[in-house]
Amino acid sequence: MKSKYFKIHELVPKEMYQDKGDSAWRYVPKAHIKVLDKLKEHFNLGTMTINNYAWGGPREWSAGRYDDSKWYSKYSMHSYFQAYDIVFSHYSAEEVRNYIIENHHEFKDIGGIELGVSWVHIDFRNTDHLVLFRV
Repeated sequence: MKSKYFKIHELVPKEMYQDKGDSAWRYVPKAHIKVLDKLKEHFNLGTMTINNYAWGGPREWSAGRYDDSKWYSKYSMHSYFQAYDIVFSHYSAEEVRNYIIENHHEFKDIGGIELGVSWVHIDFRNTDHLVLFRV
C-alpha cells in the first residue's frame, strides 16, 4: 500500500530511501499510511511536512531514526519506526493535537501524542488508550 499524498522519501530516512528506493514502502505499516493520509485529508490547506530532505530541507529524522542520527534515543518510538513528527503550514500543532485527541475514535491507531512542542508528534505505541506525554 502506498500513500495518496506522500512520497516514500517523506516517510523514511535518507539512507533507507537511497538503499531501497520505492520498495521502502514495505517498511511502512498500512495503519501509519492510513492515519497520515486521513490527517492530510482533514488538514488539507498548505503542506503537511514530515521529512523534506529530498527537496533540500533539513528534516531527515522526523519518522524512523537510526542509531547514528543525532536525534536517536534508545527507547524513542522513532527508533522503532513507530513515530512521526509533523509540521503543518496552515495549522498550529495545538490545533491538530486537539483535533486528534477530541476525535480519537477516527485515529484509534495513534497511541501517543507529545504535548508542549511546536510540531505534532504522533506514535503508534501498543496501548489500549491514547497516551499524552511531555519529554
